[in-house]
Amino acid sequence: MLIEFACRRCGARLSKPVERRELEPLPRVSGREHYTYGPSTVVAGATAVDPDSCTRAGAAATWVINPLDGVGLRPHTDSSRLYGCCRRDGINGPNLLCAGCGSEVGIEISDCWTEHDIRLLSSAVTVEQVQ
Repeated sequence: MLIEFACRRCGARLSKPVERRELEPLPRVSGREHYTYGPSTVVAGATAVDPDSCTRAGAAATWVINPLDGVGLRPHTDSSRLYGCCRRDGINGPNLLCAGCGSEVGIEISDCWTEHDIRLLSSAVTVEQVQ
């Protein structure tokens, strides 16, 4: 069964159709390998629920999607949410807004020392079955 994510506030589509799978966390790396661009936790076309908090802001229970599957998203207007070394580390809370209404809907994690994921906030999105 394929699902799509939409903004809870305005209904704008936030993802391509994706298939729900179990989360398979990436192995931790150290040393020089720690500073290479990481893969996504999920393959394109898939999604998984991560019940653990992924930020200091405590954004728990996020839907993880591959960055290639995100649509209708834009960077946060608050630059303090966009920190990172090379890209965005996602530590300072939601950094993705719905392009339709501006609601905080997700967290982009894409820095040189992190996996590359989009984490959609379960409290900010709805899940819709694709026919």
